[in-house]
Amino acid sequence: MKTLEELEAERMAWSLKVFTQATCLSSLQKLRDEIDEVETDVINGDDPTEEYVDCLMCLFDSAGRRGISVADLTEAFARKLAKNKARRWVKNSNNTYSHVK
Repeated sequence: MKTLEELEAERMAWSLKVFTQATCLSSLQKLRDEIDEVETDVINGDDPTEEYVDCLMCLFDSAGRRGISVADLTEAFARKLAKNKARRWVKNSNNTYSHVK
């Protein structure tokens, strides 16, 4: 099986050929639509796996069109995880969490 980085390189090359007018911002707008589809699947008890993947693809597309690679994201992910683990967190009224500033 291909790595996520290999799959994303393939997807990005295809996306640049097919979606020639897309931008990092238009890919974020599409991500918003895909998030709604995930939410619908979760609410309806349907399998949201493919919709989560659509979200990842839109996010990677936006990042890629901004010049940010999967390798860049992986490195930033590790740094951000370490930073978040060191923070204190509080629960918000809507069941989300925010770090204490």
